[in-house]
Amino acid sequence: MNPTLGAERAEQEGRAFAAARGVTIAETVTDPYGQPDPMCRKGWRRVRVRELARRGETDMVIVRWPTVIAPGHVQDLRHREVNQLRKQGVGVRYSWAPLSQQGPLR
Repeated sequence: MNPTLGAERAEQEGRAFAAARGVTIAETVTDPYGQPDPMCRKGWRRVRVRELARRGETDMVIVRWPTVIAPGHVQDLRHREVNQLRKQGVGVRYSWAPLSQQGPLR
């Protein structure tokens, strides 16, 4: 199986999600699986998601599903990141169809 196929599908899904809602994508982040703490992953740090939120350069983060932020066994890390984004007025949305109908997590 092509290791980038999942990432490509996730990006296509995210772009379709954004387009259907009239959302402009400012930055695309791709992180390899392995490191559960978002703050230790190169992609999450590269675009400084928290910094973009702090500066008001984004009001929404779109991810495929919750475990993209942090795996289920370290939910506290995911909650930490979502809460930090919420404090900056940034919502988190999921592009995977079963979760995409939820409103933003703010």
